[in-house]
Amino acid sequence: MEDGKRRTAILTGAAGGIGQVCLAELLKDGWHVVAADRQPLPWIPQEAASRVLELRVDISLPNAAAHIAEEAVRWTGRIDLLCNNAGIGNAGPVHETSDADLLRFMNVNFAAAFRLSRVALPHMESGASIIHITSVLGLLGTPSTAAYAASKAALIGLTRQMAREYGPRGIRTNAVAPGLIDTQLVRDRLNNDAAFRRIWKDGTPFPRLGKPEDIAKAVRFLASGDAAFVNGHVLVVDGGWSAAG
Repeated sequence: MEDGKRRTAILTGAAGGIGQVCLAELLKDGWHVVAADRQPLPWIPQEAASRVLELRVDISLPNAAAHIAEEAVRWTGRIDLLCNNAGIGNAGPVHETSDADLLRFMNVNFAAAFRLSRVALPHMESGASIIHITSVLGLLGTPSTAAYAASKAALIGLTRQMAREYGPRGIRTNAVAPGLIDTQLVRDRLNNDAAFRRIWKDGTPFPRLGKPEDIAKAVRFLASGDAAFVNGHVLVVDGGWSAAG
């Protein structure tokens, strides 16, 4: 470990998909991880069990952020990394989006990350970092993703604002923007939705789907000393989908 202390990360959405693999990558790198999710963690390596603090929490609740930060500080006395990974998808077009749906997307995908950043920052010192998991849909327009895309675009704006505001303290803020990632939900849509398949799979100039590991390794890089001068960056991991337009 870099300074002999227990480097501590907070990771939301840690129980499945990208979050589960991010947890594994951070543990490989020696982190202590506060793993927050509504669902139980499916598996923790036995040799790393003492370095995981599992919190069953709904991050959409206004008091969830303070609870997570308090537990992290109580556990190790520090917060060195915050990875805002938890989120929801499957939005629709603007004219079919209710106020309730709009608020749900903004609350889970954006406001929860904002709140966690707000409560973590007072416990962060120079060398700490924050990573928001956003989406290529926050950068480019595609059909029928209005509230989701807006929430992810807001995260990108927050990333740049925080990089400017907290960079002088030595705290880096970056984002990872995944493209098409191979999950069960994505495979179901590829099999059953021709328009989705045409836009995403056929539109990605690469011979395979993205993997959760691709995103987790990007997170691991941004959290590491190898990215010590990377601040305010949105790391696109999409196999060239956004480059192909």
